[in-house]
Amino acid sequence: MVNFFTRTMARNIFCEIMRLLRFDERRTGIERIQTDKFTLVSYVWNGFEQNSIAYYKPGINITVDEQFFPTKAR
Repeated sequence: MVNFFTRTMARNIFCEIMRLLRFDERRTGIERIQTDKFTLVSYVWNGFEQNSIAYYKPGINITVDEQFFPTKAR
C-alpha cells in the first residue's frame, strides 16, 4: 500500500502541498485550536455536513442494516 503513494507523487512535492494547504485562517487558528481540536478542517467539514443534511432526503423505502460484532461484554 505504501508503494502506491510513493509511485503517485514524490515526497518533496507532497510535503510542499501539505505545507501550503490550509482550510482555516492562520491568524485565528491558534486560539480556536485550544477549544476545538478539529479546527483545521472544521470549516470544510461543517459545510459538507450542512450540504449532506440539505440535499439528502431519505424516502419511504429506506433500510437500516444492523451488524453485530463479537464481544466479551454482555
